[in-house]
Amino acid sequence: MDEKRKRVTAPRIAAALSALLAGAALYTVSGSERQGIQVKEYTEAAEAADSTIMVYMNGSDLEGDYGAATADLREMMDALRTAGQEENFPSLHVVVEAGGSTRWELDEMDGVPYARFSLTEDGISSMEPMEIRNMGDADTLTDFVNYGVQSYPANHYGLILWNHGGGPVGGYGSDSHFDGDGLSLEEIREALDHSVMADKAFDFVAFDACLMGSVEIADCLEGRAGYVIASPELEPQDGYDYSWMTALGDSLPSDMEWGEAVGRSMVDAYDAYYASGTAPVAMSLLDMKEYPAFHEVFHQYVDGIPQELREELYRELGKDRMKMLAFGSRQAGGSPELVDVLEFLDACQSVYPDESAFQTLKERMGKLVTDQWAKGYPGNPSGLTIYLPSGSNPYLSEDLETYDTTGFCSAYRQLTDGYAVYLARESGVEWGNINAHKDGTVEISIAPEDVSDVTGAYLAVFCPVGDDGNYYLLCTDSDVDIGVDGTLRAAPENSYMGMKGQVLCLIETMNLDAYTEYMAPVLYNGELCTMRIGFDEEHEDGQVLSVTPAGQTSEAAKQIYELKEGDRVTPLYLVEHMEDVEEEPVDGAKDGAKDETIDGAKDETKDEAGDETKDEIRDETGNTAGSSHGETSHNPDQITEDRYYTDSYYMGTEFYIEEPDDMLLETVPVSGDGYFYGFMLMDVRQNIYYTDFTGIETEDTGS
Repeated sequence: MDEKRKRVTAPRIAAALSALLAGAALYTVSGSERQGIQVKEYTEAAEAADSTIMVYMNGSDLEGDYGAATADLREMMDALRTAGQEENFPSLHVVVEAGGSTRWELDEMDGVPYARFSLTEDGISSMEPMEIRNMGDADTLTDFVNYGVQSYPANHYGLILWNHGGGPVGGYGSDSHFDGDGLSLEEIREALDHSVMADKAFDFVAFDACLMGSVEIADCLEGRAGYVIASPELEPQDGYDYSWMTALGDSLPSDMEWGEAVGRSMVDAYDAYYASGTAPVAMSLLDMKEYPAFHEVFHQYVDGIPQELREELYRELGKDRMKMLAFGSRQAGGSPELVDVLEFLDACQSVYPDESAFQTLKERMGKLVTDQWAKGYPGNPSGLTIYLPSGSNPYLSEDLETYDTTGFCSAYRQLTDGYAVYLARESGVEWGNINAHKDGTVEISIAPEDVSDVTGAYLAVFCPVGDDGNYYLLCTDSDVDIGVDGTLRAAPENSYMGMKGQVLCLIETMNLDAYTEYMAPVLYNGELCTMRIGFDEEHEDGQVLSVTPAGQTSEAAKQIYELKEGDRVTPLYLVEHMEDVEEEPVDGAKDGAKDETIDGAKDETKDEAGDETKDEIRDETGNTAGSSHGETSHNPDQITEDRYYTDSYYMGTEFYIEEPDDMLLETVPVSGDGYFYGFMLMDVRQNIYYTDFTGIETEDTGS
């Protein structure tokens, strides 16, 4: 068998996948020219109250494009009006610093790009317009904390950071006036340590932002907050439900610390607000006095993993990657880089079992995460994520530099550095000729020594676009038999999953025991997005979980959509120009080869088929036309060359969500001819490979 070693053989698709889901940076946490401000001391501007809550509201595009900050400010004022009707409602200051957006819907901010003000049951008061400041500058946050604490003294202090969130690597915030600058974890720590709260912890710090419920953020706030409220998942655009402010009166449990009681109210309100939706959502409350005990055992366990076992551990992490409970946007052909802490520790246990330490870690995790709510996940999330690098991340080196500045557990940072070296190591998968058989199956063989490196194998269905060598990926199918000898065999289906008669380009992103998740690129109301789709026992036909704007990974935005009536959806299919591949693909074999299995393929068979051109193959398979199944089928004969979205995607037919049933998934028939089939492979380093592909000649049954 004449085999050849290849890397990703569809470079444009690989690049598009990265750009779609991992490469579009929405903002940066460093590198922008910073606007230095003078941090001041402030005099008391109001009488001392029972509590002061400071809201650092970086409006960014969430306000400029969607009015989301204004909506939340109105929610807060409504809650304060309701609370103000209570006879014994305790005195409360709510102080806001609003900036970061080029436009505000709030009437009081009309023509005022940056301001401080307080919220009361009567509305906005003490409005103080200011010159624009960079909300991604640590000094800006320091000065606001000083202002809030010194001008509005109280017995209890809470801090809410409102905006985008990107976890331990992406950090917090995106200031539209300063090239999307945000605060890294290092800068958040610096801002609080240089403030008047340096020697006193906030009663709580809350992130109304995505992905900030990670163990690294907890580490950042150790000694700086009594309690932390944050979501390990992407937050919908509505974010917090600020009706929790009505609970600050008599309904707060008197036997709890103030920060814990407020935090539990936040989690309960989040639960009530999002309980009926389809998108996976989560919120956690951390008791920070429990963090040192957790960190001590975590550090000891990770530090104790012997060096001679680490290569095996890295390999195990790669094999288990798509089986881990992960958070954030799904990457086609890759994995999110935030995984459940206990899922990571489970993987470690398979290589370095220490049941006593593992049980202790679970117990201390349970004390640290004192309250949580999660919906839409298989199993029970622990409530905290941890950063785990992925080989599919094109910016891995830069992200690791940022991660090293978090100050999180030195033993774990050493492990991730080693894992990154492993991920970057040159690798490849060898395969032989691809064969299409008369029974309608497609078969290829990979080298036996590479079988254990392959963590995912999928049948890839391609369609030609015109005669210029462009093809698009219609969909992938995980129903592939993998033999111990390395033989891959799959039978193309006559229908694939879609909506309203349009096939969706499903790409698997998570595969657990009783749950499988896919993503599909779409235009959602004209915006490039990924549709998140899950299958489980309750939803055997699949369920659309959410729609997320493209590019939301470590730099995640607070924008999650759920399908609704009136929405426009256009399926997208990734395009590849096959003349760009490293070697001319084998686009099907002659009839003689079709009768053989790959094990019986001879070198001369490869030579016979390997030099065929795309045009010759299309002639052999009856050109690109296929029989039509009407409006509710996919037909290559309907493909035109003017339906490109940028250079990366071919657009399907746009459809509207006109009624609830239109949101349901369905099987969409496809015509039998005109398609080409190959395999998409993923290895333990999250590399993606596309094998050669072939057409299937329909047997002549006579007439």
